[in-house]
Amino acid sequence: MGLCGKGIWLSHSYDLQRAMEMATSVDATHLMIKVGHGPLYFPEITHTLGPRVRNLGLHPIAWVQITDKAPQDALKAIAESLTIGYEGVVLYIGAALVTASQLRPLAEAIENASLPTNRLYLATPPFPHIPDRNILQLLAPLCKGGWMPLCFEKWGESTEQVIDRGVYQALGEFSLLWDGTPDIYPTLSPLRAGLGATFLPEEFIPWIEAVTHHGVDFFSIDNAADTEKALWPLIQSINVICMEQDLPEQTADPETKTGPNSAIPQPVYVTVGSSDTVWGIIIRHGLNKDIFWKWNGNLWDSRSLPRDPDYLQAGWRVRVK
Repeated sequence: MGLCGKGIWLSHSYDLQRAMEMATSVDATHLMIKVGHGPLYFPEITHTLGPRVRNLGLHPIAWVQITDKAPQDALKAIAESLTIGYEGVVLYIGAALVTASQLRPLAEAIENASLPTNRLYLATPPFPHIPDRNILQLLAPLCKGGWMPLCFEKWGESTEQVIDRGVYQALGEFSLLWDGTPDIYPTLSPLRAGLGATFLPEEFIPWIEAVTHHGVDFFSIDNAADTEKALWPLIQSINVICMEQDLPEQTADPETKTGPNSAIPQPVYVTVGSSDTVWGIIIRHGLNKDIFWKWNGNLWDSRSLPRDPDYLQAGWRVRVK
């Protein structure tokens, strides 16, 4: 059984309260807890946060930042996390120029430790931006849980470049190196390519739509500390296929209940024109006023603007369904 739901990455333990607040708001199911960085292992965080997060109703997944510094030492963080009840461990390889030869000691250590490989996941940049593709041949057989592509704007300005071409259109070549097509669990970032710049809600919508277009069972947001509250309603609005299918029979709406091949209805957005008004959009799409503000109030809030129905900017993307 693969992952199902929404995940939030946690880089620092002091951000746990914000992560839990965000998890409640966006209907998250998993919290990804950093338990190591290179040769460093964080035992206190590992042993404290995992059980605490589980008691709060979320599934804990550990993650380790893999670097070229004594990578085999990351084995302790990986093995200990699995032993004490984390549901999986993500090997996170970001933009660092790590090579397969540098990671070979880690791969050998994992293999010799006989860890459950179906609970190990690999997080890397999109296929064209992986620093050394031999990394896949080395680590993919050990990370049978799946691939978490880092769908960040730093790899390209558009979702077509990053998600469509860099992830899904590359699966043919990617699968040859992986020796089979892995489960795909995209990871989105709220940050623009510029240092410290954050997406505005209408800028983040195309990234949300690109993920839902491919019909995912699990996606995650990296990370809680950098995700502005104005983006939370967008993340909450994403419907995850497996969560919809797993609704109890007595609570499922018979008109919306889905089969295994049914498409899950996703939010619908329209681009505001120069002559559009809030009331015009509400009337044209048959919306309730309160629902409109619930879905779209973040556009005003993120700019510290009053929710004035007379102010609507051309080019904004508003949700209408």
